[in-house]
Amino acid sequence: MEYTKEFKEREELLRQLEQRGLAVPDPQEAIQFLTRVGYFRSGAYRYVLRELLPPAAINPRLRQFRSDQYVAGATFDHVLQLEAFDAKLARVCLEGLLDFEVRVRAAIAHTLASRDVAAHTRIDFLDERMCRQPTKTGTKFDAWMKTCAEAIEAAAEDEDFIAHHLLKYPNQPVPIWALTEALSFGKLPFLFELMKTEDAREVARCFGFEHPRPFGAVLRMMVDLRNACAHGSRIFNRAFKRPLSLKKHETRGTLLDHVVGDAFTISPKSQQRVYIYASALAFMLRSHVAGTNWHLTFRTQAKKLNFELRGPDGTPLVSHHRNMGFPLEWETLELWRPSV
Repeated sequence: MEYTKEFKEREELLRQLEQRGLAVPDPQEAIQFLTRVGYFRSGAYRYVLRELLPPAAINPRLRQFRSDQYVAGATFDHVLQLEAFDAKLARVCLEGLLDFEVRVRAAIAHTLASRDVAAHTRIDFLDERMCRQPTKTGTKFDAWMKTCAEAIEAAAEDEDFIAHHLLKYPNQPVPIWALTEALSFGKLPFLFELMKTEDAREVARCFGFEHPRPFGAVLRMMVDLRNACAHGSRIFNRAFKRPLSLKKHETRGTLLDHVVGDAFTISPKSQQRVYIYASALAFMLRSHVAGTNWHLTFRTQAKKLNFELRGPDGTPLVSHHRNMGFPLEWETLELWRPSV
């Protein structure tokens, strides 16, 4: 296959952007930016500055909604502003997610250990029906035990607590409180899915959820958000793959009532935007017995998005509610106020 796109040096790419209507006030700063993040990645922040195609030219199948031309007044400084805001917001989200991850590990380990120190290795201490569900190579329990073995083998190379157990107690399973420290965050939903309903409910209630099913779904979404933040992926103007659909009876209190349904914002795919993910994270940290002030940190950073550029129709090109799923006047909601 012969590629239709060809390589261009950064200086040539900048000239091309200027020809398409994007002003570049400081070419040296722009070159440094492109060297740091790459031209392709910068396209995510330039995209919202491009003109919309006329309706007849839009091609949803190819996801072609905008032309190559930039709206009047768009500059490279706007690109720098959006990337800096996005990077800082991702770091704030990651801070909350790391705290949440530690709390989930502790809750799962404590709940299962109260049944048996090796409850994760025995079907009679897990949900037998779920464990026996077939997979391509056996059952879910078989797959889970393979996951455990791989995590223990990897951790034994650099975690003394795992190496110590394997040497001193070679015939005993690694206890659940040690295993949960060896598992990656992405594997915790797998273990949670195999827990007995009453145990899973106990963990879910630690984080304000009345039922394990929606909490398990949210747990997987937190893994998605954590991966995006940890790997430097964009969270601005992004629709995550899993929609977060909540019902009033699923959570304790009223802090999340404003995101029930999908009409709380004008953003398309409202249930897949960073706002509803961050709302769930703030709610779970606030609901936990240890409490948090993370929601205040998130509010402070999110409010720093101050974008003046407007489109041909006079509406802001970039805003919280247009691009990230925020409701209007979101910062006045009880969820984002100081905890009592």
